[in-house]
Amino acid sequence: MKEQAARLVAARREYDDLDAQMNAKKTAFIDSVDALAGLLAVSVAELKIAEASLRIAGLEYYQANPNTKKLPYGVGIRATETLIYEDYAAFSWAVEHNMALTLDKKAFEKIAKVSLPDFVTVEEVLTVTLPSDSAKLLQD
Repeated sequence: MKEQAARLVAARREYDDLDAQMNAKKTAFIDSVDALAGLLAVSVAELKIAEASLRIAGLEYYQANPNTKKLPYGVGIRATETLIYEDYAAFSWAVEHNMALTLDKKAFEKIAKVSLPDFVTVEEVLTVTLPSDSAKLLQD
């Protein structure tokens, strides 16, 4: 038993030593990348602002040139239609038409696009698409 106790003490000492080394290396690593992490956070914020700005400019360009879907610099416009309705009205319509006990939105919207019920309106949603290839952004 004395041998096993000594072995446990040695294993615990080795563990404590290795754990302390690991924690020291983790702390050193975190300290070494702290400035880089700050720069990365700023860069992400600047990237989001630049993308939003280009999307706004794309919408403005499209509004001035509504027949153009391909804009300069690889920017594009995608127009999709979204059905606007109240769930309760759509559910009532579905029950009235013996479609279901719960509203199957996908099936309802498929039918509503073909035969628009009076409580549904269609809204066009514009999405500005940006090229993932930055080289396209630099082309005229």
